[in-house]
Amino acid sequence: MATASAAWASEPQVSLSQNQLSFPSQGQGTTSPSQLIVLANTGEADLSISAISIDGDNKADFAQTNNCPVSPGTLAPRTRCEIHVVFNPTVMGTLSAALNVADNASGSPQSVSLKGISTAPGPVASFAPASLAFSNQPLGTSSAVRLIVFTNSGSGILNINSPISINGPAAAEFRIQAVKNACPSDTGQLAPKTICQIGVVFAPATLGAKSAQILIVDDAPGSPHSIELSGTGTPPSDAPKTNP
Repeated sequence: MATASAAWASEPQVSLSQNQLSFPSQGQGTTSPSQLIVLANTGEADLSISAISIDGDNKADFAQTNNCPVSPGTLAPRTRCEIHVVFNPTVMGTLSAALNVADNASGSPQSVSLKGISTAPGPVASFAPASLAFSNQPLGTSSAVRLIVFTNSGSGILNINSPISINGPAAAEFRIQAVKNACPSDTGQLAPKTICQIGVVFAPATLGAKSAQILIVDDAPGSPHSIELSGTGTPPSDAPKTNP
């Protein structure tokens, strides 16, 4: 006859790497980086998961994705899967919910408490690419225009407080070029969830490696923002060759 301990050992058992997740302050209307919960079947039988859900008063302000098998799939003994949770507040304040895992293990549903603080809507600045490296450029010529996409991914208006400028050791050898959907050339604003473009041209006046940076002063966190520029000035293509 099987003992109680043997029967228990042959059952699936759930282990969660976290029993609570706390998210730092997050602007209303923006999404946090994800936080990880590892779900492991530490038992000796297949774990059948019927649902993974978020419940509670503020369930709409959290979201989850996972790679866990849901019934009729099973999680084999001594294996694990991952659940990623993000905080995307739609209202302000301290918000809470719970991640619930419904399964055939003892203690189902297993829960992880979720908590986050939502702050007033605000701008968030990002740039792609984060730096520009130009190819070798002959003296007396200008490169093709390269684009930097400036995005306000936040939920508030982004105010550009001064003209976008280029500074640094070789500032005179780079210039901002007017392009379609250009960012304001002076002060201006960028609406939430919109982009503008900064066109940059490299026109070396002297030989050698050059560096400078675009500087943007605004009211988004991290201001002033800078984008590194680099390039190399090479001899003109029609320059006379010297004998060794």
